[in-house]
Amino acid sequence: MPEPMRVVVLGLSHDHVWWNIAGLQKNPDIKIVGAWDPHSELTAKFAATVPGAEIGDDPHHLLHHHYPDAVLVCASNAESVHLVEDAASHGCHCVVEKPMANTLAGADAMLKAADEAGVKLIINWPICWEPSLWQAADLALSGKYGKLWQIRYRSAHNGPENVGCSPYFVDWLYDEKRNGPGAFTDYTCYGAAVCRWLLGRPEKVAGYAAKLIKTQDTPADNAVLLLSYAGAFGQIEASWTQVSDTPRKGGAFHCEQALIEPLGNSICIATADNPGGEIIEAAAPAPHLASLGHYLAAIVSEEAEPVGPLDPRIARDAQAIMEAGWTAAQTGVAQPVA
Repeated sequence: MPEPMRVVVLGLSHDHVWWNIAGLQKNPDIKIVGAWDPHSELTAKFAATVPGAEIGDDPHHLLHHHYPDAVLVCASNAESVHLVEDAASHGCHCVVEKPMANTLAGADAMLKAADEAGVKLIINWPICWEPSLWQAADLALSGKYGKLWQIRYRSAHNGPENVGCSPYFVDWLYDEKRNGPGAFTDYTCYGAAVCRWLLGRPEKVAGYAAKLIKTQDTPADNAVLLLSYAGAFGQIEASWTQVSDTPRKGGAFHCEQALIEPLGNSICIATADNPGGEIIEAAAPAPHLASLGHYLAAIVSEEAEPVGPLDPRIARDAQAIMEAGWTAAQTGVAQPVA
């Protein structure tokens, strides 16, 4: 019987790490063997979550001592770049939490490190473990409802400190060097990745971003990006100041004959005959898309190819869309995508 894939966790300050650990633990062929983070409170929580795993004094110790097959990187967006470079140089496959990096240069550095080392790089997006996303995308691209002419994607809540994010997460989310410009980086990334996946690279990006409500030192608590394509538009909204559940978070895929909305475990399809929409249960995704653990195992074994936002090259282009949008927001001039 083959040995399970050994995974080390580098960084615990990104709150998504606990969902990701649970996703890896769903695959019995994966074993989490260690973790590193400078905060003792977080390593104590990890020890309780993954009994028997080692707590390392620094990333190098874990990489040299365990020779893990893969690493899960969940530090700040800036720090994650260097952790991926280091892990790749040790021959480790890498999973890094969205949005990939704090800058396009960082995203490119990650790709270069993975390519040169011949290791797999996966960008993890929580939305990818919702079965409705994959089926809604398939329907939107199938032609069944005509041409896909617009994607609207909104990501919003009332700010990291208001929705229960840990102080370790909040600390770097408000730091432009470690995160990027606030809600802009944290939340336009989802829509950028989905638009790049389903519509391709836009011709130009217009952007608007500002600090409208928050008192913390952040460049932007709200943002809107407008993406232009030949025959289609993308509209991306990001907010850290939305106090209500509506407008809801998520995507809306506008086709000629239907509006298709992924809703977690279900999909709403509205048509001219049924403008209120019909709710259908989302079909189970392919087995390798059942969880992060199943996906990692399938990609490393080459039983599956990178797909959707999980593909690092799509995530890299999403970073380019964001960077073009930020420049557009600062200059007032729509920008091409690098």
